[in-house]
Amino acid sequence: MITKDEIGKGYDKIAEKIYVSDDFYNEVLDIEPNFKGDILEAGVGQGVVLDNITHRGDKNIHSLTGIDLSDRLLEMARILLPQAAILKADIERMPFDDASFDFVIMVDTFQYLQDFESALCEVRRVLRSDGKFIVTVPNKKWILFKSYITLRKNIQPVEDYFFDFDEMKNLLTSHGFKIINYRGADALRFYGRRHQWERILAHFLPFLHKRMKKIVFRCTM
Repeated sequence: MITKDEIGKGYDKIAEKIYVSDDFYNEVLDIEPNFKGDILEAGVGQGVVLDNITHRGDKNIHSLTGIDLSDRLLEMARILLPQAAILKADIERMPFDDASFDFVIMVDTFQYLQDFESALCEVRRVLRSDGKFIVTVPNKKWILFKSYITLRKNIQPVEDYFFDFDEMKNLLTSHGFKIINYRGADALRFYGRRHQWERILAHFLPFLHKRMKKIVFRCTM
């Protein structure tokens, strides 16, 4: 079993290589119309998602907090977000009081955790009673999954776990979360501009959301 210290050092080595398009981040965050209050990003990475949220919430945001295991990623996030509290911490044992946050955001992070149960218990603990949890997971029922899994080259220090919609739904609800809504993201078959047409198609054929590369869940307790 890889240690948390080894995971952090593994991400230090690839910190500058990690890239996800702004289109994907925008597609994920569009699921929430009203970011406000005290916000935690669990798995802050380079800080790009939290920075995006600051522009969306603007003066309605009271505080920003980000945690990660990688020293290098934390350095990058602190440069991008000097106004935020950026801390080295484990999602499965977070150093925060109960009911500390109005939002917990986890984008492209959950699938790399070692203990999903502990992580969800911690998210629920640090969220306020009316708080929201936004989480993305990779979808093993993506229509291109078989070819993707054959050809992909994983640079992460840990292997990701692939969920399907029902598996993640059951995991969330078994830990006391109520799913407000969900959507597919990133790609059905295409990225970029052509993906915009896929999003329109999924609006009329909602089952397509469950066949996209990523699934975004927006939850409350």
